[in-house]
Amino acid sequence: MSVIQYIALAAVLFCFGGLLVFFIRIVKLGKPKDLSEKSGNTEKGVLYANTTAMLPQNKESAYLHLPSYATGILFHIGIFTSLLVFVLSFFPFFNRWISGPDRIHLIIPILLVVTCACGYLLLVKRAVSKDLKPLSNPDDFISNFLTSTFQLATMLYLFFPASHCIHIFYYIVCILLFLYFPFGKLRHVVYFFAARFHIGYFYGWRNVWPVKETE
Repeated sequence: MSVIQYIALAAVLFCFGGLLVFFIRIVKLGKPKDLSEKSGNTEKGVLYANTTAMLPQNKESAYLHLPSYATGILFHIGIFTSLLVFVLSFFPFFNRWISGPDRIHLIIPILLVVTCACGYLLLVKRAVSKDLKPLSNPDDFISNFLTSTFQLATMLYLFFPASHCIHIFYYIVCILLFLYFPFGKLRHVVYFFAARFHIGYFYGWRNVWPVKETE
């Protein structure tokens, strides 16, 4: 491995250490304590919160902004795809595959062209929207920019695996992303699941979720 790859691994360990602190804090808080009389099923409520409740028609306002909702979904697909590529980039078989004559791997960077474009579009929308801009803070812009650029760097890394300059650029972007991860809104990767559990527990306890179909 190169020196910059070792630095990237160190950044990942720093990131995981920071996220682990937040995870331990959440676990210590335990399950929500509800003093009201239980009338529903908390397990079904939690399951609903993490599945059907995420559909746009069941969200408070997402169904009114379907293009932005779809753009956000694609953006997150790109983030998880890029994270997988980062892990695989440390394995020789993967680097041989993307450098070989089999061009099927180009499907991944072509996908990332779309997903990173979605990220930058969301960034521009946040900057110019009269509704979003007043609600945004520097962390919103930094997090969006870093994750979008992470996808851009991954795309370039896959398109040009033999380029030393792109190799350096890719790992520099990865390092910056992982170092920033525990300090900004990106740490919602930990809080998201805790929040969905709590809201599912709350509404499941009260027999509000899962939502009953009405005739």
